[in-house]
Amino acid sequence: MRGRLEPWAGDPSVGAGARQMLQAWSAVLERSETVLARWRAAAPAARSATSVSGACDAVAADGEVQREGLQLAAAVLKSRWAVPFEAWAAIRRAWSGVRDQGGEAGAARAAAMRAVEAAWGGARVSDVTALPEPALVAGARFSSPAQWADAEFQHRWQQYVLDCCDKLEEALQGAPGKGGDGQQLMLVTGWPLTRQQDAELAYLAQYEQYGPTVPFGSRRAGYSIEPDHAVVLAVPGFAARHAADHTRDDQQRIALGPDLPAGTAGPDERDVLALLRGAYPYLPADAADDGAGARPTAMVTTARAVRRDQRNQRVGYSGHDDSLEVYNDLVVGKYSWVPDDDHPGPAAAVLEKQPIHWLKDWVLCLDVERGSRPETFLHRLYGTVTSYQPDTGRVMFVPTGGHPAIAVPVHRIVALTGDRRRRSEGQVPAHEPYDG
Repeated sequence: MRGRLEPWAGDPSVGAGARQMLQAWSAVLERSETVLARWRAAAPAARSATSVSGACDAVAADGEVQREGLQLAAAVLKSRWAVPFEAWAAIRRAWSGVRDQGGEAGAARAAAMRAVEAAWGGARVSDVTALPEPALVAGARFSSPAQWADAEFQHRWQQYVLDCCDKLEEALQGAPGKGGDGQQLMLVTGWPLTRQQDAELAYLAQYEQYGPTVPFGSRRAGYSIEPDHAVVLAVPGFAARHAADHTRDDQQRIALGPDLPAGTAGPDERDVLALLRGAYPYLPADAADDGAGARPTAMVTTARAVRRDQRNQRVGYSGHDDSLEVYNDLVVGKYSWVPDDDHPGPAAAVLEKQPIHWLKDWVLCLDVERGSRPETFLHRLYGTVTSYQPDTGRVMFVPTGGHPAIAVPVHRIVALTGDRRRRSEGQVPAHEPYDG
């Protein structure tokens, strides 16, 4: 924001407005820092968060608490299509919310009871056969089977909450003690950790990030789609172990890197970039290290030659450079734009004629050389093209998911084309291996 406004601050016509905007932006940042400081002060300590979360994972590991909760939920479902209330998830959230803030066991148990009571307090049984056996409430004092079933259910769910809390407390007492404070690199995907399912990992936000934030596709936010990201953090060893164990059923969430030697100022940049490439294969730093006047490698020129031959052999391609025909064939995958080996050239002229403002409406495949030279590989990225700069030889490419555009130099590009089978963002991945 400052970079965009400061050049205009001295302009005689709009300078006053630019300076006013800069002052307003500074005030926004100050208010944000004040609010964030309050949140940081209220956040649980990492030791507490990892111990509580680890206890929850240990109790949930055999699946018994989930099965008991779903069995109870089946007794009060109003229809076979209704979504059952996940009592275990509610108990876990409520109990964790108290314990990781330093609350006592009694307060955590009361919070869990309130969380389930909000859904099941006064609930009527619709399927008596779903209630567990044997019965725990004697039926002699009730005037009807329905009254007995409702009383049995109320007793059952309250006992279920108490049993879950007892198991959680027992697991918390057996949580590992201190130790393992050495720093370790870790890749975290699904960043920022703002979703409900990320609550027990949110403490990771306090640790220092190294390297850039990279694209990691997209995620659903209500009825819309928002970008998903990945970052590399340096965290204590106990936090790295907890995060890996907590996400063991979702192996893409966390990737552990090397330990940081004691007394070092920071991690090796090569280790950081290696982890980031596990989330998104092409990084701006790859081409930045190529140097001025960089040319395509032999691997790229060979792959380009193959793509040119494939393109010219395709049925239906006329070989003309009419911009509208090329555009129509490009977005549906009938035509592949292959850069000149000596830029600029005829291919650069073809792309320069394209209605780039239309290309941004289509998901395209960008086949690129990734990694630091000389150890590079070919990979396919999916996204949209927003601009082409023939003088600098750069394509501005927006990775799928609506991420900020990245500049990809043509000496790194093998080809640009559409996908003949998958043409929308919901159908394509963020990237996939290059198949030639």
